[in-house]
Amino acid sequence: MSAFSLIRYRSLARGLLSGGSSTRKALQGRLYCQAVKKMAPKETKTQTKSGQHLFKHERRPTDFDKKILVWSGHYKKQEDIPEFLSYEALSGARNKVRIKICYAMIAGTVKGCIAMVISGKKAFKEDNTLLQKNIERKKQWREEHSTEFKSH
Repeated sequence: MSAFSLIRYRSLARGLLSGGSSTRKALQGRLYCQAVKKMAPKETKTQTKSGQHLFKHERRPTDFDKKILVWSGHYKKQEDIPEFLSYEALSGARNKVRIKICYAMIAGTVKGCIAMVISGKKAFKEDNTLLQKNIERKKQWREEHSTEFKSH
């Protein structure tokens, strides 16, 4: 047997032998699992008597945050936005605006590509390609070069 299979069987046996049929106890008995921490209950008040805000994840939105909240469709007007908002609400609004901007950039890129294909085909029909321009330019340089040597 390989070392890996021995470790696996030892871990399974340890989980089965460590305190009955409870899966949680079996998982906690393993060395690589962490114990489950109990969460403290949240406060129900949002502000203390001194006016300090108790929730760490709530903050006052800036003017730019208010614009983002309106652009994302969370609120109709800037006046409707409350004084304090959760971080999750602001983050969700930012993500929506970010996605809308990405879609606009994708649409602009596709439109630009289509316009370049159309203009390239039009230039090819008119025989106005880069290859043709290069040939004409080199022909002109040769003529200038040959006239310089004839004049000397």
